[in-house]
Amino acid sequence: MGVLIGTLLLLLIPAAALADTADGAWSDLDQGFQRGADHARYWQLGWGAFYGGGAAYSLADAHRTGHADDRYDDYIDAAKSALGLAGVFLYAPAHPAAERRFQTLKARHDAAALADARTLMAGLAASEARQQRWQARLGGLIVNGLAGLAIGVEDNRPKDGWVNFATGMLTTEINIRTRPWEATHYTERHPDLTLKTDGGTLGLYVDTWMTPVGAGMVVRF
Repeated sequence: MGVLIGTLLLLLIPAAALADTADGAWSDLDQGFQRGADHARYWQLGWGAFYGGGAAYSLADAHRTGHADDRYDDYIDAAKSALGLAGVFLYAPAHPAAERRFQTLKARHDAAALADARTLMAGLAASEARQQRWQARLGGLIVNGLAGLAIGVEDNRPKDGWVNFATGMLTTEINIRTRPWEATHYTERHPDLTLKTDGGTLGLYVDTWMTPVGAGMVVRF
């Protein structure tokens, strides 16, 4: 009797695993899209407030200060902040739109929709990669370069021009590096285990957790 029960369990476990695979994939994708959309919204709000506040402060300081050099720098910084604010909205991360598209696919909840959702995630990861390349820094390089030249050459203050350029490029770099990256993380995750079969290989993803009242493990492929 024990042998029979053991055999039945061995037959039922793979069937249960197959039944849970699609649900697990939908859950993972849902979490990935949601995290990306949340990150994008925080990024846009945070940088929008930073650039908007910077522009307002620089303009207020320009009207308050009695020093010509400081006033000139304030107008330059206000222009840079205004351009940065425009960039936050013109080049906003695509994650919120992708998350809305995913929810439409999730409502269908079939194999074709799951394949489309994975393709959508891969496209989002490609978008993240493009936003991290050196070309993404060209806008900041041009704006900060012109600002540095205006201060260093036109206003004849080379040292201040270099400082303005350097601090502007540092801000640009932080802006780029804080953009959402969740889709890239999702697509670059490697299998924890790999099973070789006659038809190829099967990647297994192992997730474990532990709580004060117990522990658990889920294996997905």
